[in-house]
Parts: sequence; C-alpha cells; structure tokens
Amino acid sequence: MYRMKEFSAMTGLSQSKIRFYEKQGLVLSNRLENGYRVFTREDAFRSNAFRMLLQYGFSIEEAVILLDAKQGSDEFRQLLLIHKEKLQHEADSIAHRLKRIETALNLLQLKPESEFELINANDQLYINASYGKDFSVSLDNEQTICEYYSLMSFTNCARIIEKDDLLDSNDTVDPNYILTVAECEKHRLSEKSLKQVKRLSLGRCLRFKRQASRAESVRKESFNILFDYLDKHGHEIRSDIVLFPSFFNIDGQGSDIEILYVPIS
Repeated sequence: MYRMKEFSAMTGLSQSKIRFYEKQGLVLSNRLENGYRVFTREDAFRSNAFRMLLQYGFSIEEAVILLDAKQGSDEFRQLLLIHKEKLQHEADSIAHRLKRIETALNLLQLKPESEFELINANDQLYINASYGKDFSVSLDNEQTICEYYSLMSFTNCARIIEKDDLLDSNDTVDPNYILTVAECEKHRLSEKSLKQVKRLSLGRCLRFKRQASRAESVRKESFNILFDYLDKHGHEIRSDIVLFPSFFNIDGQGSDIEILYVPIS
C-alpha cells in the first residue's frame, strides 16, 4: 500500500491530478483508520494504462471507457483503426491551416508591383448562401452549408462576382455569397451535398491581391487597377470572378485583404 505522497512520486502524477483521477473512477484509494488515502500497485498500472490511451490521442472520456477493454481483441484493434482515421483527418486539417497561415504571411509581404500572378487555378465546387443581398436561398441549402462549415479547414467563405455584373454600367457590384471547396477536395463532401453543389471552372486565371474596406470592395472603381492591368497586357475577363477574403476588419474602419481569381482569355 502506498500513501498519496508516495503514489504521486512513483507515478509522476500531482496530488491534484490523482484526486481528479479518483473522481473519474480511474484509481480507487482506500482510507486507513487515521484517514490517510492509500493506493496499490494495481492503481499505478491502471494510471499508466490510462495515460497510454491518452498518448494515442483518445479524450479523457474515451480513455475511461476503453480502460477496461481487452486490448488484444479484434474490437480494440478496430477502435484503434477508427481513431487513426480520425487523427489523420485532424492532421490533414492542421496541414491545411498551416498552409493558409503561410499564404497569409506571404500576402502581407507582397509589394504592390507583385500583386498580379498568372496561374492555373483549381475549379471550385460551391453552394450559394445568397444571390446578391437575398439570403433566402440559404434556407434551401442549409444542410450543405452546415457541412461546408464543418469542413472549414478545407472549405472557404467566398463571393462570386458575375462577369456581366462587373462589366455593366452600374457603379457597384452585387456579389453572391458562397461556400466553396477546391474540386480536388470533393471526396470530403457527402454524396447528398455533391448532388446540390455547383461547379465554377477557373483554369487560366489572373490572381489579384487587393486591399479594400467593406464599403469600397463593391465599388467598380476599386477594380480599376485590375482593368488597367488587363488592358496593358491584352487580357479579357472570360467568366465569373471568385473572391476569397483573407482578413476581416469587422468594424469597417480598416481594409480587408482579398484575393481575386479572374478567369482570362
């Protein structure tokens, strides 16, 4: 039998952590007549088995359930395989987030003369949250929109600016708000969502960085630098433009950094 202080030293657990484990039913102390808690070697083994499950990445609640499972069984092996798949998904998500942070850092370092780049862009699969300022379509697309949000490491909030809207005589554009994912990531969507989404073909595009406040971003004059570049290099807009916001200044006082993909011919 080991007292609390000894058990703490032999297991590397703080006394507060041991009390927490007791409440979770992981270790079961006995009390001597003088009121001291005492533990057994089996409690130490049980604590280490629990921490091994935590090393696998199981939550505390999951580890509690698995603690008494037969670890050599087919059922336990299947649980590990399922958990491995879950962790792989999380690792993919973290890799995408790191890539986005790296992209954001690069955007912040871009000089004005390097704002334009010709690329071959991934086609996008998107779902409408609005048509212009009318968001009633989001009720029809609610389930797919929720699915996109649950995959936000791989999906994006974006806006589509229709070509005709950009080139007409009005002073402003009225973009459609969408959620989108690169077509190469479509395996992450359910079959039901895949039947509902639309495809935006991009291909050869001019990738264009701009900074604009929320009010400025819809004014046609905010696209003048784009029109000047297109005229200078002999390009024409081929189809609808997709705009990805990189930063949000919610108070409207600062400028958002936005990336536009402009299909050109």
